[in-house]
Amino acid sequence: MYQLYWNRLKVILGITALTTAYACSSKQAIDSSAIDITNQASESLVLANEIVKTTGERLTAVKAETIAEKQENIITEASNIRTSLHGVTDTTPWWARLLQQMSIAAIIIGTIILLWQTGIGLFVKKILWSVGWLIPKRAIRSAAVDMKATDPENPLSFRESIAVRRASDPAYEYARKKLQKEI
Repeated sequence: MYQLYWNRLKVILGITALTTAYACSSKQAIDSSAIDITNQASESLVLANEIVKTTGERLTAVKAETIAEKQENIITEASNIRTSLHGVTDTTPWWARLLQQMSIAAIIIGTIILLWQTGIGLFVKKILWSVGWLIPKRAIRSAAVDMKATDPENPLSFRESIAVRRASDPAYEYARKKLQKEI
């Protein structure tokens, strides 16, 4: 029985991992790449400027200056990319949204099943009932009839109380029939 739950949990985790992998932001990826380009270009610009300062040959110095200019252009263009990126919005394909929504639904359903199977759900219901929240109307009616049956001034008998409970709660009726067969 636990193997079945474990297999279902593995499927749910797999779907969640796929959804997370496909839900990465393209805008964020472009921004990260532009930042990386800017950092690398800045480092190579520093190296090119050091070559210009330390070399004595004119041809090498000219080439190093050219490299430095190119790196400055790269830094400027990467900055322009990051500035233009503010006008871009991420779009998620329909199938990725569908997978994401299915994963969320599976997680919610899995949580409900887990709560139901472990008995934690009943514990939560009992806590809510003790505060007076979410008490079923059927239970309220049954309690009201039972209180009338125990009141000596009310003409409602215990048999009438049972009849009302049998009529309002089918589970009670089936449980009563089962117990009668056992007797």
